[in-house]
Amino acid sequence: MSEAAAFVVRTVARGEVQDVHDLWLAADDSAAWTPASDGAQLMAELDVLCAEDRVWAAFHRRKPVAFAAAGELDGALWLSALGVASDYRGRGLARALVSAVIGYAGWAYYPTIVTLSRSDQDAFFTRFEFLRLDPRRLGGSTAILANARGLEARVRRL
Repeated sequence: MSEAAAFVVRTVARGEVQDVHDLWLAADDSAAWTPASDGAQLMAELDVLCAEDRVWAAFHRRKPVAFAAAGELDGALWLSALGVASDYRGRGLARALVSAVIGYAGWAYYPTIVTLSRSDQDAFFTRFEFLRLDPRRLGGSTAILANARGLEARVRRL
C-alpha cells in the first residue's frame, strides 16, 4: 500500500469543522499557512464555506491532518486557506488539496482561482500553473489583502 493510500481527501462535513479549526490552532507555524492569517475569523469562515462544500481536508485515521478552503474574491474562486500539519508534510497532501480546489473551480465554472502566498511558495504554485500577479497592477479586494498581509497574489486561469 502506498503512503498516499493511507489518506482520504474529501469535503469536510459540518460536524468536522471544529476538528479542522483545531488542526490550524495546534500548528506551531499556522501563521505560515497560505495565506498567513491571525485566524481571528477562521472558524466563522470555515463554517460558512463548509455549508457550501468549499472546505476540503486530508484525513488520516478519520482525523484531519491538512485542509484547504476556498471562498470568492472579486468574481474568482479564492484559495483562502491551505495547510498541512508538520508531521504529514512531504506526502503530497497539499498537492491533493489544491487539485481538489482546481477540480471544484472547473465544476463550478469559475474563470480563475486566486490565492495569496509567500514568495518562497512560488515553486509550489507554479506547478499548478498559478502566475504571480504584478503588485502594481492589482485592484479591488486582492490588492487590499495582499498589501495588508505582505503576500503575493497568484492567479490560475481555468
